[in-house]
Amino acid sequence: MTHTNKNRLPYLLFKEPFNIIFPIWVVFLVFALSIFFFFIPSFTTNLTNQKKEMIQTLTHSAVSLLSDYHQRAQSGELTLAEAKSRALERIRYLRYGAEAKDYFWVIDNHPFMLMHPFRPDLEGKDMTSFTDTEGNFPFLAMVETVMHKGEGYVNYYWQWKDAPHKTVPKLSYVKGFGPWGWIVGTGIYIEDVQKEISAITDKLRTIFVIILFFLLGLSGYITWQTIQIKNKKQQAETDLKKERKTFSLILESIPQGISLIDNNDRYLYVNSYFTKITGYTLADIPTKQSWFQKAYPDKGYRKKVIETWQKDISSQRLVHVREFKITCKNKEIKDIEFRSSFTKDKKFSVLTDVTQRKETEKIRREKDRLQGVLELSGAVCHEMNQPLMSISGYFELMLLEMPEDDPNFLRIKKIQDQLERMAGITKKMMKISKYRTKNYLDGKIVDINGPSDIEKPKK
Repeated sequence: MTHTNKNRLPYLLFKEPFNIIFPIWVVFLVFALSIFFFFIPSFTTNLTNQKKEMIQTLTHSAVSLLSDYHQRAQSGELTLAEAKSRALERIRYLRYGAEAKDYFWVIDNHPFMLMHPFRPDLEGKDMTSFTDTEGNFPFLAMVETVMHKGEGYVNYYWQWKDAPHKTVPKLSYVKGFGPWGWIVGTGIYIEDVQKEISAITDKLRTIFVIILFFLLGLSGYITWQTIQIKNKKQQAETDLKKERKTFSLILESIPQGISLIDNNDRYLYVNSYFTKITGYTLADIPTKQSWFQKAYPDKGYRKKVIETWQKDISSQRLVHVREFKITCKNKEIKDIEFRSSFTKDKKFSVLTDVTQRKETEKIRREKDRLQGVLELSGAVCHEMNQPLMSISGYFELMLLEMPEDDPNFLRIKKIQDQLERMAGITKKMMKISKYRTKNYLDGKIVDINGPSDIEKPKK
């Protein structure tokens, strides 16, 4: 492995896990940002508004209580002093909140403190000059709010419920009761709201941390699994390459031509023996059509081959064996046996050169034919030998009785010589069991004078 490949290895190993983990972390980041920059601020605002609406509603209820006592005073059921006294006592003991320590107070328009459940020491006192720890005049602010708006909110610092030594920010809602010139108020402690918000925030932080650790574990698991899958995939690819290499060596070592064609009639592979047989390389025959054009230049024969090919493709047989004559790249004509198999998307063919085998078979058939002729001629010669010997004997008798100066003596003598020659030829042919040829004029004939050992006839 080169130095560059080594440097790229960590990148390649973590590329796929990163592609999976990155979207998860993006979603988590968007979730966290949404929680801390949208949900919590929105929740804080909504909670504050709910608290403000609550104290507004409660103050209205307390003022409604004063209206009830005012009506009872007007009806004569109670004197005005009794109505005011009873109303103050009723409001003094009104409580709400989780600990039932949230309360109401009543001042007048001066302002004098008429009733405060946790600061009875202030009751009856003039609150005009009263200031909180920050120097604000909360009761004057309450009077001004009621004078201008009839009701509203006031911010100031006040003791924490019934704890006089603890001062915290407070938001109160005040509303005036015109018939008596009173102002009724109640408030919420900002610290209470902040505690509720902090409780929600702490829960969200806990959930955030849990999700964070879960994502860290999930990311580690995904990374580990991806690396394992990557390693297995690389091992499988390595094994596949080895198998392909082994398979390729097997295909290249087979003494037969191998070709593989895809479903679009494109040649995918031809082995070296295919090229050795036909002369064509993969570049010479990129498609089945180019093979048909080059291997079968004769249109009629090509049509026959294509029809046979199409017929075999549509057949259900696993293997089809066909023999065709092909024209090689060097224009040599060869007899090729094709063993073809067809799958859904591949066509596999094995080519065997049977040219020499067919030539040998042709020679053998010619030899068998000539051998039969020789055997037949031997039988004929055997049958002819007796008549020839008889004729030759009759001519010998004629010559013995005929004077040499007879004009027919020489003629009969020549006939007798030819008969003896014919008898010699028949004897030679009777002895021939194997043959050889010799040149005669423009062709070949059997050499009856040659040795009897076999020699294949020359073309």
